[in-house]
Amino acid sequence: MSVALILLNDTLRLHDNPLLHIADGSSAKAAVIVLNRPAFFGQQYGIKRANLQRLQQQLSVIRSLSNALAARNIGLITLFGDTAQSLLKLAQQLGATRLYCAKPVATYENAAIARLSQQLSVTTLDCNSLLGTTSDPGLANLPDSFTAFRKQYEPSLRVALPVDTAMPDDTWLTPAQTERYNADFTQLLQQYLPQQLQFKASEDAAMTHLKHYIWQQQHIVHYKDSRNQLIGKHYASFSSSALALGSLSVRWLWHEIERFEQQILANDSTYWLKFELLWREFFRWQFRKYDARWFSKGGIQSQINLTAPVLNTYQQQHFRNWCSANTGNAFIDANMTLLNQTGLMSNRGRQNVASYLIHDLGIDWRLGAAYFEQRLLDYDCASNWGNWAYIAGTGNSQARHFNVQKQAQLYDPDGCFVHAITGVLAL
Repeated sequence: MSVALILLNDTLRLHDNPLLHIADGSSAKAAVIVLNRPAFFGQQYGIKRANLQRLQQQLSVIRSLSNALAARNIGLITLFGDTAQSLLKLAQQLGATRLYCAKPVATYENAAIARLSQQLSVTTLDCNSLLGTTSDPGLANLPDSFTAFRKQYEPSLRVALPVDTAMPDDTWLTPAQTERYNADFTQLLQQYLPQQLQFKASEDAAMTHLKHYIWQQQHIVHYKDSRNQLIGKHYASFSSSALALGSLSVRWLWHEIERFEQQILANDSTYWLKFELLWREFFRWQFRKYDARWFSKGGIQSQINLTAPVLNTYQQQHFRNWCSANTGNAFIDANMTLLNQTGLMSNRGRQNVASYLIHDLGIDWRLGAAYFEQRLLDYDCASNWGNWAYIAGTGNSQARHFNVQKQAQLYDPDGCFVHAITGVLAL
């Protein structure tokens, strides 16, 4: 039996998922996910790549997709290990010669696809981009400035419509046929996943939340005014975790916003949420352009230097204090406490703690990016590392040095945020 592997690592959803509509002509298709061991159990610069919250969120979303596919009699093979090695072993077991997957963005994804392409026929589809299917910018002429990028592509941007959720063919391996491959992942679920999670980023949870945010409560109409808040339930769309995981389609979200604009109201706030999605898009294409240079000390602004950060004794202590929310700066410590406790932080908070680490404490920006990778439930490789480089001045802008005290006065003038998080009233 000829089998095509359909890798769903970056598209953990049923809606708007072109990979679930592949017409390969093979006798069968196998839906596959690989939980990459180094990405969740490895380290970089001595910092763990992911904490327990991030791992549990990933396991939960994969389990949700597995259940949704099983309801359609589609089995999901869930593997645990090195992505390329695991897929090559599975291909040998199933006699597969073809692999379909989302077009990669991150360096380790590109490396895995390159390795797989040596032994399998690999086809990539741009499943998670606004531009990918309608106006691929091409890397050679891609602007390195967001403003130039936006001005070039925004006026003519026509985001492709999401594809139908229905999966009409019956060529998929069934749950009964795939169960035997899932032993390692089942063990991970039993070991790490509790019965209830406070954080939910599954497809159903994300779409339900956004329908509430956009349509039922219409919080989207004040997004531009509320987005600089530091804490609260509706000051932002809170779609970043699901977008990062691929359990939510950015094209679906874009069209929901446009549908709201056409049917209810179009204002600065509805535009600004699309504006933020364009920032996400910009960083994704920038990562495709510069690849591993984003992990260089000088980022994309200088010669590549991938040597690990080196800190003196004082810097080591300052970095530990920053991570543990013990810097002595109430505004910074409150934001870092929020990150450590919840796995999330406002955009305003992220800019300030990054600037403080880099410009006030003199710490290599890559250590901050690595710590955020470990902690953020909405960790997205391109957005995280691209934004840290942006603040450091090693990416797509000059260095951004925030006056933290002034920022605290502007965005937490009465100290309510600090008090709510730390119980200490900032004076």
